[in-house]
Amino acid sequence: MKDRTHSLPSFATYLNKGFALREHAANMRDARQNPVISPSSVFLALFHAFAFRLPSFKRLERDLQDSCLVDWIGAERSFGDDTLRYSLCGFQTAPLEDMLVDVNKRLKRSKAFDDGRVQGCRVAAIDGSEIISSFSRHCELCSERTVRHRENGKMVEHTQYFHRAVGCQMVHCDVKSFLGMEWQLPGEGEVSAALRLLDRLEQHYGRGFFDIILLDALYAQSPVLDRVQQSGWDVVISLKQNCPDLYQSAIRLFSRREPDAVVSEQRGHKIYDCKIWSTEGLPFANRTDLVRVVRSEEVLRRNRQRNGSSEEYASDSEWVWITTLPEKRFSPATVRLLGHDRWKQENNGWMDLTKHWDFKHGFLHACNHRPMITDAEGNKMPVANRGFHAVALIAIIAFCLCSAFVFRHSKLVKLYRLSAVDVARQLAAWIWQPPPTQPQDDS
Repeated sequence: MKDRTHSLPSFATYLNKGFALREHAANMRDARQNPVISPSSVFLALFHAFAFRLPSFKRLERDLQDSCLVDWIGAERSFGDDTLRYSLCGFQTAPLEDMLVDVNKRLKRSKAFDDGRVQGCRVAAIDGSEIISSFSRHCELCSERTVRHRENGKMVEHTQYFHRAVGCQMVHCDVKSFLGMEWQLPGEGEVSAALRLLDRLEQHYGRGFFDIILLDALYAQSPVLDRVQQSGWDVVISLKQNCPDLYQSAIRLFSRREPDAVVSEQRGHKIYDCKIWSTEGLPFANRTDLVRVVRSEEVLRRNRQRNGSSEEYASDSEWVWITTLPEKRFSPATVRLLGHDRWKQENNGWMDLTKHWDFKHGFLHACNHRPMITDAEGNKMPVANRGFHAVALIAIIAFCLCSAFVFRHSKLVKLYRLSAVDVARQLAAWIWQPPPTQPQDDS
């Protein structure tokens, strides 16, 4: 059984040699003055908590007290939940963002993003997600909305506070890598946050890091197309009734002729029969340049159980996309696949983080236990709460590195078909063994 179990030393060796984990940890900073527990120890403790899939700070506090995790991360002594909160609320996010960029650049140099390229192009997807919502706890950066629901037979209104973020993730590869994340400000739309994210992506990674961006129908707007084309990226954007003129023009045009391609695709027990149309030269909004529109009519056939017997069940759907991809290089069937691949970010990104990483737990949201600073008038005041953002960045760093270890390095995963959750449990079990002689010599 020993050869079927992952150990923390092998995990750490991979991360330290390939991604300089300990070097980046040494660069972490927070707002405390002369702390006993260094920011490096706080970062490594929380990083391993996410790698082990621990659900809360309280569970991490127990492991720091009873296991060899303190010795493994090189902490000065054991520490608890209050130290984690006090440090993380004043954590500097710039070193975390620099680490995320460096990790992704190292992954690209190791050709982690080359698998599954489409016509030689690397593909990324951008989408937003609601991270947390609450009717009671809120901070100065919370967005607000009015929610109506029934109480004691009457409809009442309550103010709900929430945070949303826009993330960019690489698709078409096994590594579940987020390139960046931008928080939506109060009163701001998702598109505005996405435009800021695009600026940061170009600044941090350059224009050649990826080639195609997949977007939801919300982003079918002229500012988004202008910004993307300015950087030389191509896009595939879902099209719905939010662009009624273009949508109706495309439907009328395609109804007059036979489809350009007819394909049948099988995914597991599901079979998709598709009729695909494509045309170039359609006007979009008030833009002078024209766009290409691709439409797909799809029939999904599968078996389902009814009254103890299996019967075939069919459902139909219609999809429309606008794209800047040229038809000579990217066939209508290829554009259709790219349009559907936008859901990979939802399934392998936000949904995975929510289901298996407790990403919506609300770590440190509206926490008042913060370090104090002195303003220009000599008054003491708490630092701005950066804990919620810092924890989210550490989570997606761990998310990226753990998927790289599981899908690109581990031989046991391929040999015994272990899941990522199985690997996390094996790593978590290791800290309850006797501590290693030299925990720092793992690079």
